Amino acid sequence: MTKPFWHFWRSPPKEQGAAYHPVKAECLVVEDRDDEADLLCGLLRMQGALTTRVRSVAEALEVLNDRAQFQVAFCDLGLPNGQGSEVIRLIRERRRGTHVVAVSGDPEKLMLALQYGLITIMLKPYSVNAVRDLLAQAKASAADAARYVCKYVASI
Repeated sequence: MTKPFWHFWRSPPKEQGAAYHPVKAECLVVEDRDDEADLLCGLLRMQGALTTRVRSVAEALEVLNDRAQFQVAFCDLGLPNGQGSEVIRLIRERRRGTHVVAVSGDPEKLMLALQYGLITIMLKPYSVNAVRDLLAQAKASAADAARYVCKYVASI
């Protein structure tokens, strides 16, 4: 069952004996604070993801112009030299297959971010379970999209 787009990702109760299933994904992390970026990148790598971290809107634009498709993009809404919403808008325009996650420690900012048509919003602080579940959801969404495209192409 997929969660509604407005669902806040928080740390669910730890499941006893839960199996570890690494999720292979390439993730973009747009976060200006080193401690928070290190934590999120570490959690993503624990789940088997590859990470690219940028600190500002300008760096994010450079990476988006140069890099291949990211499966998931985590974007802090409060960035220096611009707003995270600008990065989110560009990702949505240029990288339609990317699962976008708006991140903030302020719930009000996250609620405002819904106007950008986000799939997911995530409230800081980060947790292992929330990151794991988010990656699994992004992978499932991508697989569903691929199956839909294959069905559509086959029907032509």
